[in-house]
Amino acid sequence: MNCRMRKNLTMLGLLAVLPFGFAPVWADGTHDDIDRGPIAATVNGTEIYQLSVDRVTQQIQAQGQQADKTKILQELINLEVLTQAAEEAHLEADPDVSVALRLQYVQTLANAFLAKSSETIEITEEQLRAAYDNQEADMSQQEYNASHILLESDEAATAVIAQLKDGADFAELAKTESTGPSGPNGGELGWFQAATMVPEFSAAVATMEVGAISEEPVQTQFGWHVIKLNDTRGAAKPEYESVKGDIYNSLMRESLEKTVNDLREAATIETM
Repeated sequence: MNCRMRKNLTMLGLLAVLPFGFAPVWADGTHDDIDRGPIAATVNGTEIYQLSVDRVTQQIQAQGQQADKTKILQELINLEVLTQAAEEAHLEADPDVSVALRLQYVQTLANAFLAKSSETIEITEEQLRAAYDNQEADMSQQEYNASHILLESDEAATAVIAQLKDGADFAELAKTESTGPSGPNGGELGWFQAATMVPEFSAAVATMEVGAISEEPVQTQFGWHVIKLNDTRGAAKPEYESVKGDIYNSLMRESLEKTVNDLREAATIETM
């Protein structure tokens, strides 16, 4: 859609009122025997159903916007007038239009099928608990508590390591020798996860034992570090109730993905 066309539609109010992708499911004229409820209006004998007004209203409200049913009906009438004019011009025979109509039809039915399928999927509390326990193992990330002394050169860092081996106090050396902002605090960095530190620093800490001091200076973009690993612990685990909804959605997605995969396996598919 070019900019000029989009501007014209906006002036009519169609884009502002109707959510993207809205289209009648029965655009091909089939299933005329379906009872779609009360008729809100007709345009040259073609019905516009109250159900259409209600559906658009729900979609707009779901986006957190106010919905005016009177205005929505008028916009649906505008759409029907334009649709009939397009049909008279046989625009449905245009390749781009034909493909777009087919795509909307496929998307609408596919989404309807998945929604219907989800109603038959039962996810028990036991499944949720089991997934939570398994997810905890996957989500668990080691946390480290470390201190460091930051120096401007390899030689200076090596000299500090030598002093520490001779019995010097790490915190006191950090206060007098470190060029980093944690120096006055004895070099303490507190608790952190590996992903929050530069890779070289994290890699060094991951190989250390609690209470150990790095044998060699660790170079990063900030300089040369002498590191002391104070402690380690598992990452804090979220409460079950706080993640239960996310776990439910994840299990539902997995079930629906299995449905799609089963249908694909049963289908004859050829790619050109």
